Amino acid sequence: MKRSMLTGLLVAGLILGRSAPSLADARMQANEVGVALGTAALNLFYTPVKVAMAVIGLPLGSIAGVLAGGDVRSAYAFWVPAASGDYALEPATLDEGAPPKFFGDDYPDQPSPLRTGAEATAIYDAAYFSR
Repeated sequence: MKRSMLTGLLVAGLILGRSAPSLADARMQANEVGVALGTAALNLFYTPVKVAMAVIGLPLGSIAGVLAGGDVRSAYAFWVPAASGDYALEPATLDEGAPPKFFGDDYPDQPSPLRTGAEATAIYDAAYFSR
């Protein structure tokens, strides 16, 4: 009898001694749920628009490159903004105010650090100067 009573008191102490979640924790959890649901709802509209932008921009870039005499840089002028960037919003967009990157900007602004010498210069020049 003593053993079962001691066990019961121990279990009761563990249950009652546990700290209850505070109101601040509940609000924080509700905020997380709101941000997740908001991001998902926005992605229902954002993602199809971004995909449509890529589907239209990729062929337009190809046509621009062909009409410019095979100039790849002309095609990139369409391809980079249309096809790169974020295809889905992240919770940080709503939670932290981070701006979404709808248009890409993936142009190299310096020679590749992996290449050295004349090869690096040729690669860098090819990205900026058409022939």
